[in-house]
Amino acid sequence: MITVSDVKQYLYCPKIIYFDHVLHVPKPPDQKLDSGREAHESITAREKRRKGAVFYDPELDRAEKLFRVELASQSLGLRGVLDYLVKTERELIPVDYKFGYSNNGAAYLNHKYQLAAYALLVEDCFKTTVRRGFIHYSRERLNVRIDITDELRRRTMKMIIEIRRIVEDETEPTCSRNPARCTDCEYRRYCECV
Repeated sequence: MITVSDVKQYLYCPKIIYFDHVLHVPKPPDQKLDSGREAHESITAREKRRKGAVFYDPELDRAEKLFRVELASQSLGLRGVLDYLVKTERELIPVDYKFGYSNNGAAYLNHKYQLAAYALLVEDCFKTTVRRGFIHYSRERLNVRIDITDELRRRTMKMIIEIRRIVEDETEPTCSRNPARCTDCEYRRYCECV
């Protein structure tokens, strides 16, 4: 199975999937990951204490809040741990925490598709239809709503299939179309794109 994080990484650069799943290149220690984990725990602890959901929306005041929801689907070949699931009488709303800033008030593309992958997992695991989700950018305390449309589902499934193809066929993808991403890439010392 691939992970929801793989969807995000694929959009950043498809070679990450190849280095991680095919070549099994060891990742160097990631300080951003450690500080993100601490921030995640802090946000989760605060949210557990609050009466309403993170959105301060009266409609969601009585919502059940589920944290660190482990999801897996054999049919999708996908697994992940969702940060936060808001459960109302009428719908399930996936929420993914991000510990940086938004893209000028909007979601980054890789974050949007990562949330869409979580929505697909929620739909499969809970036998429901997810209509919306949110990405919470903690530095701005901003919630960006993402509508889960049929087109977004289709594109996300196409990426999941492509990621599985890279892994199963051991096919090395081409370099990222954005060479500026190579600067911070944890795999740059292994990659000929640099």
